[in-house]
Amino acid sequence: MSEQAVRLSKRMVELGLCSRREADAYIEQGLVRVDGEVAATLGCRVRPEQRVELTGQAAARHDGNISLLLHRPQEHDGALHALIDAGSQARDDASGFSFLPRHRQQLAGVGAVEDGYYGLAALTQDKKLLAKLAECEMEFLVQVDHAPTLDELHGLLHGMKLDGKPLRNYKASRQSDRQLRFVIHKPLPQQLLRMCRQADIEVEGIRCIRIGRIALGKLPAGQWRYLQSFERF
Repeated sequence: MSEQAVRLSKRMVELGLCSRREADAYIEQGLVRVDGEVAATLGCRVRPEQRVELTGQAAARHDGNISLLLHRPQEHDGALHALIDAGSQARDDASGFSFLPRHRQQLAGVGAVEDGYYGLAALTQDKKLLAKLAECEMEFLVQVDHAPTLDELHGLLHGMKLDGKPLRNYKASRQSDRQLRFVIHKPLPQQLLRMCRQADIEVEGIRCIRIGRIALGKLPAGQWRYLQSFERF
């Protein structure tokens, strides 16, 4: 190799393909080709005239905004991005994507994103998808100290207003002595907590189990997975 040869990761940064940290991750994952051949060895060197490129999968991952589903555990009461790393990615994630640190940057979303909520959170870097998520119907299970009867529940909620406006965007039902179910179209900030406070219902936890057409399913608490290309909310 000539004296002009440089580390592959450095060359990838020079070419504007990705950051240095991303370059090392892509090389380890076999997502980089040099003159058409996969380069999977960290520290390998290339000459200026050699062709360096990302595979289609890596290029799509680098150029596009990522979206993911997170199962926020009930005991977590901090920033959601702290839960997202390589160690907490679900083993059965079928997206084919591997975690990169930039994937937890500039994430926003809906579902279990507010304090007092847990369960399903949909997070994205895509502003268009975020706007769509805000329009979704969401389903919640509310753990309470003592659930009113169904008639009592409807009576407590009848005519309720938030921010001076009547609430008409929800359906409420009783699941058990300790659990209520709410289906809400375009939830307002902290809507369920505010509704329960007005109705003098003591809340012990609010679990989001569905956002649009995507349910929490078997995603383990504390783990996350990338949204697959065919999935729609």
